[in-house]
Amino acid sequence: MTARWHILGVGAIGGLFACRLQSGGADVTLLSRDCEEASRELVLKHTISERFHFPQQTITSNQDPIEHLLVCTKAWAVESAIKAVAPRLSATSVVVLLCNGMGLAEAVAPVIGEAQLVVGSTTSGCRRSSEGELIVSGDGSTQLGMLDSSPAPTWLSAWRQGVPEFEWETGIRSVLLGKVALNAVINPLTALHGVTNGNLMQPPLQAITEDVIKEVQSLLCSADAGEIASALPTQVRAVCNSTAANHSSMRVDMESGRRTEIDAIVGWLLSSLIPHPPATPILSELYDAVKEREPEVLDA
Repeated sequence: MTARWHILGVGAIGGLFACRLQSGGADVTLLSRDCEEASRELVLKHTISERFHFPQQTITSNQDPIEHLLVCTKAWAVESAIKAVAPRLSATSVVVLLCNGMGLAEAVAPVIGEAQLVVGSTTSGCRRSSEGELIVSGDGSTQLGMLDSSPAPTWLSAWRQGVPEFEWETGIRSVLLGKVALNAVINPLTALHGVTNGNLMQPPLQAITEDVIKEVQSLLCSADAGEIASALPTQVRAVCNSTAANHSSMRVDMESGRRTEIDAIVGWLLSSLIPHPPATPILSELYDAVKEREPEVLDA
């Protein structure tokens, strides 16, 4: 039986995974706030250019029930977006969060009722061109899992067939914590200084990058996540070098005058990782600086 997936948040990453799941054999429908057309075409450019066609529905549509929901919205929009489609969820539904940041699962759990909640992380790179095409900058790897360390479910066929370097991870919280630590170093610095990722490994920003790494490490160690802390410097260097010409999503959001995901990344580390965090003056200053640059009227 063909798995049916609905995609909520069809930006670059949401569009990429819509194409990947369709390639893996899934029946994929796109969800939009205001769709005037019943179908939509996405053009995916990687080694070749491919065109994908999808049925499209509004998020408030009361059409078919949702069996599998993939959520790729911005972190701050996750809860409100899922509330809009919650009437179409049931105890047999699966909700997959593939979003930046932490604390999202806890916010969403009361909204989805008895539906199964899965969280994930991806290092796939994709951006939308000025013509609306999806430009893939790297296949990356993708991991899904449940916070209670449950074993792999039976509905992963389309993920295994369509998503490069995919795996089910029983220790998914550590994966998410490692990614949020990485993003806490790279994203605010690139956004505030208006630079690409590679610039963080060069003067004059190399010194402050290393200082921020140390502060994030102190937070992780205080939370008994020493292994993640030890790996952080190497991971930051590797990502900055392999994506040297890339613009972080936070930089793109800030330069576009949109709300950033600073609360779900740095804000979560500072206030929710542990009850009594150590002093992190530089990271705290970066958080405040990003918040000051956000628009007064936040987009929804």
